[in-house]
Amino acid sequence: MRRYLPTLFACSLLASIANAQSGRTMRLMAPVVIGHTAGFALQHPTSIGGNLYALMLSSPSWPQAVPATVPGLSVNGLLRLDAAGLVVGAVGVLGASGQTATLPMPIPNNLLLLGYSFDVQGFDVDAAGVFTLSDDDLEIVVSAPPLASLNMVPIAAGTFQMGSPVTPLGVAPYYNQPQAQPVHPVTISRPFWMGSSEVTQAQYQAVMGNNPSAFQGAAWPNAANRPVETVSWDQAVTYCDALTVQEAAAGRLPSGYEYRLPTEAEWEYCCRAGTTTEFQYGATLVCGPANFSYSYHSSSFCSNPGGVQTAVVGSYAPNAWGLYDMHGNVWEWCLDGWDGSANYPAGSVADPYVLGSISTPRVFRGGSWIGDSSACRSASRGSIYSSYAIHYFGFRVVCAPVLP
Repeated sequence: MRRYLPTLFACSLLASIANAQSGRTMRLMAPVVIGHTAGFALQHPTSIGGNLYALMLSSPSWPQAVPATVPGLSVNGLLRLDAAGLVVGAVGVLGASGQTATLPMPIPNNLLLLGYSFDVQGFDVDAAGVFTLSDDDLEIVVSAPPLASLNMVPIAAGTFQMGSPVTPLGVAPYYNQPQAQPVHPVTISRPFWMGSSEVTQAQYQAVMGNNPSAFQGAAWPNAANRPVETVSWDQAVTYCDALTVQEAAAGRLPSGYEYRLPTEAEWEYCCRAGTTTEFQYGATLVCGPANFSYSYHSSSFCSNPGGVQTAVVGSYAPNAWGLYDMHGNVWEWCLDGWDGSANYPAGSVADPYVLGSISTPRVFRGGSWIGDSSACRSASRGSIYSSYAIHYFGFRVVCAPVLP
């Protein structure tokens, strides 16, 4: 059930309470961008299922946290919104999942809203009349969508089957790995944007002021629009950090989001684009639809029209979600550290990634112009140390939620 309650109720929050951590936290479920629908939810202990809850909003953003009272109720927590301008919406009953339904908020496509700020906080009330505020709030600034020249494709949240079921392992034509099993459900819980192609030499040069690529200059036609390569995981992360700073300064970075490498799960989710086969094309990969060197399915060597080298991004057809070169061209770094385990978990997981340490090898995906068809599979995985850089390693970026 959702309805809006009178502002008078919200304004009756006035003073004094205990500041205890309650296990209730706010979560941004969809970015706050003009022309898009934002989303918010309250995460909570499953033990309080059945409590009445609501999400509150106030504007502009209010940096304080003050004691509060509600007449007739015992109050836990601090009010992090401005009571003078507070409204209450998205009333409902807490369930057993540990997270409320998402409160959707359409943001009009109006440039006058850029920079508009507001806060969101949740509360719930139990049968004994105890009113508990969430331990945090969301401090939101309305932003513009990603810059058009970055060619970012919106990706919806969803669930997919991660990994490959192929057996026996290590046998042509797939050479499937034990690290790609068992196949298990993975939920990507929040929408994000992914680059339609690998970061190009021109894009890298514009942000970093240099170009490490081997395939650059007049000897390589249209080199500026080939993927940047000979780039390490460390360099890719530095690029993402610089891009985040640049886009935040321009008002194009949604609150709670950043530019970063995709997690391994986000990468495979996008590579598959709804497919369950070994490749986006089906069960086989023959020469022609991607830039790679050898097909085990046709037992033939392959090259793009210019020979064995990187291809200009967008030279081959995109997948169903509008993403180019998810198979072949250059290996793509992922955010994850390699966890060293032989297998995936058997059960379902949400938003998985391995943080790793400074010495943890980093995951790469997708195959390359110098590799074979088995390495191009959606589920194929590899790892190497983060400083490794060679002329068949590149990356693409996502504009995605900041990870813990």
